[in-house]
Amino acid sequence: MTNRLTTDDGPSWVRLTFVGPVLERVVMEELAERLDGLAKRQPSKPLILASAHPRIFLAGAHLAEIAALDATSSVDYAASGRAVMARLDNFPSATVAAVAGSCSGGGFDLVLSCDRIVAGPSASFSHPGVRRGLVTGWGGTTRLPPAVGRTAARRALLQAVDLGAEEAEDMGFATRSTGDVATDAIRLAVRLAGLHTARLATWRHLRDRPRGGYWGTPCVTGYNC
Repeated sequence: MTNRLTTDDGPSWVRLTFVGPVLERVVMEELAERLDGLAKRQPSKPLILASAHPRIFLAGAHLAEIAALDATSSVDYAASGRAVMARLDNFPSATVAAVAGSCSGGGFDLVLSCDRIVAGPSASFSHPGVRRGLVTGWGGTTRLPPAVGRTAARRALLQAVDLGAEEAEDMGFATRSTGDVATDAIRLAVRLAGLHTARLATWRHLRDRPRGGYWGTPCVTGYNC
């Protein structure tokens, strides 16, 4: 059996690394299985998501699989993707995406399901599907506005505008790494995992609320991330 993800089991963290950047159906199925297993076997360890590709973190769903969908199968396809995102949403410990390179489409949806994103200098975030007449069905249309605000979300979803690492940090949905992305992600994940479960739950609740007058990352996590 070919593994589409690899697992690194650190002393106080666990990391899942995508071998390839395309989120094919089999990759999503394997991710779901691994998340379920880790949640049962190592619920206290924070999770880091990484990619083995040197320039592309994740490129989203496989276009050939999307082209083969019809009105009925597309509903099931979208629901299965959202179910994987829900596993990240409800993971028992903190989740951090270590993004180096481009992160687009369903990959962008995936990292928005994590508690935090650490973005390397080459990181970029986009939803290019609109250029092909596609709109994400994995939850990006609901996750992106709370993360970046409605104006920026419209630019990303309707105009396929790329958001760089600096812009992502300015918007508050990512922490820009000035050193090694993997190391910074581990440090942040371990720190977030040290929060009381009630504080982590509060952070997740605030993360998913529409942006407005109160965006409480520092006071909830105790860390300006």
